[in-house]
Amino acid sequence: MNSYNLLAYLIYCIITFFITVRVGWICYKNGLHFLEEELKDKLIAESVNKLLLTGYYLFNLGYASIMIYTWNAIHSFSELISGISSKSAYIVLSLGVMHYINMFLIYFLRKKNKHTIHHQ
Repeated sequence: MNSYNLLAYLIYCIITFFITVRVGWICYKNGLHFLEEELKDKLIAESVNKLLLTGYYLFNLGYASIMIYTWNAIHSFSELISGISSKSAYIVLSLGVMHYINMFLIYFLRKKNKHTIHHQ
């Protein structure tokens, strides 16, 4: 392993850590309101929200680790920038996809609950 790889890993880990923690905290803080409204119980909503945050962190740490594992040897500064950019982009893209999947699920859960309430 050369010094370019070590530098790339360090920079990538810092970027990934910052993005993962920041996005996770924003979703944790703002998602609680949606969960409270759907679950109608503040204590359960807080517990579910903490479990979702834990799963989110575990998923992203695992994904970031796999990205490091699949990294090729870096031999120049341009490869270093290219590698960091592409691996960080995969993390950001996966976070975006996960966010939209969650919003899609919340939308259908709300739609289902409203449909059930109107028929009762």
